[in-house]
Amino acid sequence: MSTLLHNKSATGIRLEKFGLALKASPPLLLRSRQLIFLCGANQSENLPSARITALKAFIQKNSATSTVIYAEGVFGELRKYGSQKNALDLEHRIAKIADKVIIVLESPSSYCELGAFAHETLRKKLIVVNDSQFKLSESFINLGPIAAAREVKSPVIWYPMSKNGITVLDGIGSAFPEILRAVDHKSRVGGPVEYALLSSLEIDKSCLYFIHDLVLLAGPVSHGEIILILKRIFGDKEFDTLKSLLGVLRESKLVTILEMKDGARIYSASTPDLFLQYRADVNALMAAFRTYHLKANSDRFKHG
Repeated sequence: MSTLLHNKSATGIRLEKFGLALKASPPLLLRSRQLIFLCGANQSENLPSARITALKAFIQKNSATSTVIYAEGVFGELRKYGSQKNALDLEHRIAKIADKVIIVLESPSSYCELGAFAHETLRKKLIVVNDSQFKLSESFINLGPIAAAREVKSPVIWYPMSKNGITVLDGIGSAFPEILRAVDHKSRVGGPVEYALLSSLEIDKSCLYFIHDLVLLAGPVSHGEIILILKRIFGDKEFDTLKSLLGVLRESKLVTILEMKDGARIYSASTPDLFLQYRADVNALMAAFRTYHLKANSDRFKHG
């Protein structure tokens, strides 16, 4: 890895030109997807409830520019790959990337998630789905987080839930048309992405897309190599948000992880398309990295 970004190496030279182009001319957003976090119950570990499984499939089928990801899956990714934050701070941090957060109130954990996402900085993103038998209840749920959501005109959708709807699909389909209207959006494309935002690597969708593009251009690539690339472009600073961004990318199926025999985790992009348009020769940059990996890390391609 010491030769990967040597000043006179092909990868080092191409990456230096890429970094200078980023600074001189902000990249443009070529395409964007709405990211929807979906919260609810699990039937068992890593097995979402029948309700939210059906809801995810419906939105993915009927909203072509939306990606629905299970919030629990993202948190699981981050716990698995080393995040040390408590769950509450982690939820707030990751929710900054989401365009919408749908919470189906079907379990004690989903009530806790409603309390977390009803925070004044996040509640505009909320879509709440609840059992219609509680619609007129003067409970804390209705008078607290649901009332807070309504104050900012976030949708609250009611339908009669069945008691066994976590394991057996109930009538949530009756709420699908209202949910689809709630997630309707227009994709934002064409805007510039400023160098200062990328260099700070914030929990932001533009930064998420930038990391995807780095994985595509430099991959298959390890976490440590991504850090080296970022430091080469933006200087020697901490990039603590990288694990969070990679966790969202993996759960949204935009990148995959290859588990190598030596225990290393190697990231590859799932699609060949960039999210940002760069004023640099990205084909030459990709070719330089592929040539390097074929010589130094050919086993990474055998897993692809």
